Amino acid sequence: MFTGELFPYQYDAVDRVLSDRRLLVAYSMGTGKTVLTIAALEELFGRGDIRRCVVMVPSSLKWQWAQAIAAFTDAPTRTITLRGMDLVVPAEDVCTVINGTPKQRWQQWQAAQHADYVIVSYGAVLHDWKELCALPADALVLDEASAIKNFSAQTTKRVKKLKPPIRIALTGTPVENRPEEVFSIMEWVNAKILGRWDLFEKSYINRNFFGGVSSYKNLGLLHQNLSRAMIRKSRLDPEVAKYLPAVAETTRHVQLDKTTRSIYKAILADVQAAMDELAEAGGDFDLAAYYAGVKPDGAFGAQGKLMARLQAARLLLDHPQLLMDSAVAFHEGTGGSQYAAEFAASRYDLPDLHSSPKLAVLDELVSTMLAEPGTKAAIFTDYRKMLPYLSERLEKYGDLVLFHGQLNSDEKAAVLARFKTDPECRLFISTNAGGYGLDLPEAQYLVNYDLPYSNGVLAQRNTRHVRASSKFDRVHVTSLVVEETIEERVQATLALRQKLSQAVVDGTGVGALDMDVESLAEHIENAG
Repeated sequence: MFTGELFPYQYDAVDRVLSDRRLLVAYSMGTGKTVLTIAALEELFGRGDIRRCVVMVPSSLKWQWAQAIAAFTDAPTRTITLRGMDLVVPAEDVCTVINGTPKQRWQQWQAAQHADYVIVSYGAVLHDWKELCALPADALVLDEASAIKNFSAQTTKRVKKLKPPIRIALTGTPVENRPEEVFSIMEWVNAKILGRWDLFEKSYINRNFFGGVSSYKNLGLLHQNLSRAMIRKSRLDPEVAKYLPAVAETTRHVQLDKTTRSIYKAILADVQAAMDELAEAGGDFDLAAYYAGVKPDGAFGAQGKLMARLQAARLLLDHPQLLMDSAVAFHEGTGGSQYAAEFAASRYDLPDLHSSPKLAVLDELVSTMLAEPGTKAAIFTDYRKMLPYLSERLEKYGDLVLFHGQLNSDEKAAVLARFKTDPECRLFISTNAGGYGLDLPEAQYLVNYDLPYSNGVLAQRNTRHVRASSKFDRVHVTSLVVEETIEERVQATLALRQKLSQAVVDGTGVGALDMDVESLAEHIENAG
């Protein structure tokens, strides 16, 4: 039985789940999708409509979901210890978390035969497919459902083969960069809503000569059609906003020193050369499509060269030694970039460049943020190898934790629990692995050390601390952007894609949108 309390705006979603049975719950981040879903599921259990529900989540959220079920239902509980941190979760015959080694998971799948809730990661569709298919389930919840936004991904294909009568997709960002993403999600929720792909494409997408997207159209109609199987509440809606802290978003501009600027311009010259090669190959560069796994015929090699150079520029702007690390890793055969290795060998001034203007600005910001005792902050970066540099520079402000994708789910849960419960632990420093679904209401400040290419990833990051459970009336988001560099272009692209997302998901703004921002060629010319 559900024992929690819902906010008034959450009842609409619960009612829609109970009546529609197949629904995309697109409440924005921090509005309580987990709690309202548990409320709906408990009602379905009470009615006898379901006997078992599988909850599929990113690995980092498995124990957070288990804790939520324990907190908001009358299920018997147990206390487990992960990496020295105690967590209260439901008894295993109520909720089984599939986690650990193959042997441990096999035992857990046996226990799952008797559980009401079974919590798995998306990786289960690849590693435990037979066990998952053999488990009878009346309901499947996909948390952070943007995990199935990519049509061609094997995970997406497997998930779409799972078709229980009750299907609930949860995501605050159903459109991260392109409307095609919500088509993929809705194909699992209810394929009849948006119909066939060819008709969707004809109705909403204009393409250029190369087959790339030049603009989107009829976005109001797309929102209207989506709403037949989607419910949306934004944190900006008056009925929602009064329960959440206000958010102050700012950009802190960073200036490069003379040496780093010189190195940056040298990389830009190589970017221009790669663009010329791409043009000769007949390709058209679409950054978002590249990251989504769309590889144009004939031009992929040239695309790869261009991306390597853009990546090198971004590494340099974060910290020059990241570029050196990439070069060393390539020489050692442990990854890295061939371009980084070749470029580093050509620059006598790069190996000795140990200072980062951006890191210096971050240090100044954190000093101000943590001046008040007890204040906490979260810092996000695209790059795992940036974490040691951040940690070394910021450890003088007290204890901190590092969160990244190479931690297993137990380690992630322990890191999160320490930040939430230890008053001496004041900094949560994370890659994008911590950007999806984690609750960080203890933080008053959040800093984007760099900006991701994806609007959805940025939106997820920026709302980790925007929670009804926050003790603050106002929280802060600060993004660091290096002036007169590609980071300004990335920021402009993100703003454009935010408008696109709002038009499709919220039904606000424009009905059509040209995907035009400053081109790379224009940026290079302006930077010269």
